[in-house]
Amino acid sequence: MTSVTAPPPPAPYLPQRGERYRLVAPNAPTAPKIVRDFVATVLWATGHPRLVDDARLCASEVVSNAYCHTDSPQVRVGSPSTGGR
Repeated sequence: MTSVTAPPPPAPYLPQRGERYRLVAPNAPTAPKIVRDFVATVLWATGHPRLVDDARLCASEVVSNAYCHTDSPQVRVGSPSTGGR
């Protein structure tokens, strides 16, 4: 009988030096959903699906607090810089 081995899972995508993901949304009641969806999409696209649920919850809480407790006209969300500007 021939043995079959599965290939290793692909390594997660890591943004290259200077590559960033950014979103600017109006500070409105719809902002938490917009940011949740953005964060989930970036995490899925970069190979980090296990982080999606926790990150969506954290992003939603932060953006909801910004909407409720600030008068800022915009909410800005971005990935950390990996070096360079």
